[in-house]
Amino acid sequence: MNTDLDVLVFATRLVDELGETAVRISRVRLVELTAANHTRAAAFWRDVMRASQRLLDEKSGTRMPPSIAAAQAGIPSGVVRVDRPIP
Repeated sequence: MNTDLDVLVFATRLVDELGETAVRISRVRLVELTAANHTRAAAFWRDVMRASQRLLDEKSGTRMPPSIAAAQAGIPSGVVRVDRPIP
């Protein structure tokens, strides 16, 4: 199972069915799973949230600067995200 492909398929489906609400739903699910300490599921939903936002940006034809996109994703400025496999 390719996680990146799963994320893309799930995000595409959410955006098609829910539009801009897809990002909000993904963020709520991410917060719930983070609070419950489900790190793998939270990582999946974080990627779904980002992919949904990217798909919505592509649909609208607008591109956000990386700093604004990072701020909306909840990443403080100056923080670099390193993708690592979750044990």
